[in-house]
Amino acid sequence: MNRFGCSKGQTEQMPFLIREAERRKTERREVSDEALVERAQAGDTEAFNELADRYSTRLRRVLYRITRNCEKAKEAVQEALMRAWLNIGRFEGRSRFYTWLTRIGVNEAYRGEKRSFDQTLDLYDSVGERVPDWGNRPEDIFESREFLAASERALGELPSDFRAVVTLRDVEGLSTSEASEVLEIGERALKSRLHRGRMALRAKLDGYFVEGYGQ
Repeated sequence: MNRFGCSKGQTEQMPFLIREAERRKTERREVSDEALVERAQAGDTEAFNELADRYSTRLRRVLYRITRNCEKAKEAVQEALMRAWLNIGRFEGRSRFYTWLTRIGVNEAYRGEKRSFDQTLDLYDSVGERVPDWGNRPEDIFESREFLAASERALGELPSDFRAVVTLRDVEGLSTSEASEVLEIGERALKSRLHRGRMALRAKLDGYFVEGYGQ
């Protein structure tokens, strides 16, 4: 036995086994979501499991950022995956599978609760009216660990309507139409909410510089 816990014969086979595992991993990555969805709609559970593997961790991060509740986010992911599997036949492919799954996840995360982003925007008209001037700050400040941590804290302090739209558009990179679909609001309302959310986030991060960070 060697340090890998394998016999000599087994060790000699390891390079091939590693290459084979890497090849299979690459093949899984190369299969498109559309192909996996088509197979899942035909009853292929392995295809759906591959979709779940691709997106469950990402979805959990999104739902945590929106809800700020780890347990609720994890439970919502499990419920979303179950509902997605039960309703995969209804998925028509007019949006990305991830967008569709995220909409289910958001609905599950807020099941039984009134979402504050269902409220009118007028409630938060004064939030983020002042956009701070950060001057000519070097780019590495905005990529620093301290600034990213401050950004995450500031995001958690936003009203949930702003937090949701900033998370979907600026953190996850969803398009306006995709974020509108997830939150089930019109694109015009989403753009207005995103603008206010970004201003509110910048106003909160102004304290990061006032306190002397990034100097």
